[in-house]
Amino acid sequence: MDTDRIREDFGNTWKRLAEGWRALSARASQALTYFSPTRSDEPADTARWGLLAADVEERDDAFVVELEAPGLVKEEIDVTVDGQRLLITGTKRYESERKEGSMRITERAFGSFQRVIPLPAKVTAQNAEAVYKRGVLRLTLPKTAPPSARKISVSSG
Repeated sequence: MDTDRIREDFGNTWKRLAEGWRALSARASQALTYFSPTRSDEPADTARWGLLAADVEERDDAFVVELEAPGLVKEEIDVTVDGQRLLITGTKRYESERKEGSMRITERAFGSFQRVIPLPAKVTAQNAEAVYKRGVLRLTLPKTAPPSARKISVSSG
């Protein structure tokens, strides 16, 4: 191969890699979540970052939000609605130990997190539903009714 061909192939590869990274980072930027340590005996090499991917579906009368949050206990998840923001906080406590041959493998993840999901319209907590099943938190959030036009009668004073 000549030098020009190598340079062109490298440039094309670098361009595709950069495009892929931009696309991944745009899709995952909101999902990237920092887990604050909750235990002092947590190993120093424990991963502090994780992805909590969410899908937001708009319906005529509500938004349906599904957040992937494996390893949580439903009692340790808090959901708050504030206008056009959905705030989800919680604590993850996960420990797993298994034996593979002569090795003992221990996995741990401890930490609290906060995820804010902006919504395109205001919602209300009244009649909202939250279900946590198989690592997915599913929220149905009714939209607030827009102010309706109303005729005001004028009286003679």
